[in-house]
Amino acid sequence: MRVFGYRREWLVLLLVALTTLPIDSVETAQDSSRLALTEQIVLRGKVNIDPYWKQTIDRAFANGHWYSDKAPGVALLAIPAVEASRVVDAIANPSDRHKAVWLRTWTLWGIRIWAGGVAFLALVWLLGRVAEGLVAGTGAVTAAVFGIGTMAGSLAPTVFGHIPDALALFAAYVLGTRARWPRDWLWVGLLAGIGVLFEYPAGLAAVILVVYAAIRGGRFAAAWTIAGGIPAAIVLGTYNQLAFGAPWRLSYRYTDNTFTPQQSQNLFGVGFPSLHGLWTLLIDGHGLLLVSPVLLAAGAGLVRFWKRQRLEAAVAVGIAVVFLFYTAGYFLPNGGLSPGPRFAAAALPFLLLGLPFALVRWRVATLLLSALTIGLGLFDELTWSIANRLDFLAWPVTVWSLLGTSRHVGSYIFLATGAGAGVVALLGAIGHRFEERPKPVLQSASI
Repeated sequence: MRVFGYRREWLVLLLVALTTLPIDSVETAQDSSRLALTEQIVLRGKVNIDPYWKQTIDRAFANGHWYSDKAPGVALLAIPAVEASRVVDAIANPSDRHKAVWLRTWTLWGIRIWAGGVAFLALVWLLGRVAEGLVAGTGAVTAAVFGIGTMAGSLAPTVFGHIPDALALFAAYVLGTRARWPRDWLWVGLLAGIGVLFEYPAGLAAVILVVYAAIRGGRFAAAWTIAGGIPAAIVLGTYNQLAFGAPWRLSYRYTDNTFTPQQSQNLFGVGFPSLHGLWTLLIDGHGLLLVSPVLLAAGAGLVRFWKRQRLEAAVAVGIAVVFLFYTAGYFLPNGGLSPGPRFAAAALPFLLLGLPFALVRWRVATLLLSALTIGLGLFDELTWSIANRLDFLAWPVTVWSLLGTSRHVGSYIFLATGAGAGVVALLGAIGHRFEERPKPVLQSASI
């Protein structure tokens, strides 16, 4: 799978960044649970969160101590940002330096950008270039739709683990499509393993990538993929040993919160998809098709992708389905206060691989759906941290309002940059002739 730059690429990326990253959503249990672990590691060299257990509901209890119930990846990723914040706050905000990091407004925003925003922009960049590599002229539209028209943009300035997870898995997939020799698959395994550090369900996608390696490159490619996952397995196993007494014991086993009875059912609260789960996944509240109707066209485009590259399309669809299945089967598909069914966020870049082909086949309809999706996505980003549905209740806090403007002025700036990104991407596509690029010929040696 080839990657190409596209016209006005950096302008689109800049406008997407100015739209999504300045939102300062309310502090949630995600912040306190993950960053409590980070603070304990930085300040005390411990992995329990005993001093903070009353400040978060996302927690686990084992062997007389309290722990975060999250995968440790985001907490580990945040260590440099927390260390930097200690230096800055000691100089600029000495009165705040004794507060927990998630209770300091600017510090929390900076950590969120480091832990989620950077990965988000990298994923927007990579997906746009992959789309352009599939169909000339579709990179800007795909990047703008993903960045603003899906819940990915809302998740960007947060410490949820779904965006770093999505980046790791999608980058692993792209590298897999480009692998020529068995040893190239080492990097696929490394990235897939990193994805598991951010969100445990990424392990299901990692299994698909190992199977993909075996089919494309043979048993040695599969072996290299598995070997690539060893460093992440060592990190996760070490954390589990320190926290729960054995490398194979996950934090989900020890959850101690309001939802513990439901999370104890089936596989950590995940069963077969229910009608309620499917309704929440697709329509209710912030459902995928409600907020991002262009996914209908992208799904149809995946059929065209299948006809072009069957194995690669099957892997992309397989990974997407795993996350959709998992989300629809979870007892709480939205995962609490969320911009949508967030457990399915990692499926989004894989689903949007069909968008370039939809633009070729159904040009006008897909562009109209793209415009509608960007508009709905803007409204979702504006409202999600205040209401768990598409409902405007109050102007959100933004970086612009923190700098002294009113909340509604900050929101106007947000809307202007978002609309600008949509206009740049869509107007550039209107007069462009979309053309599928020649299918790459790439042989993978199996010896």
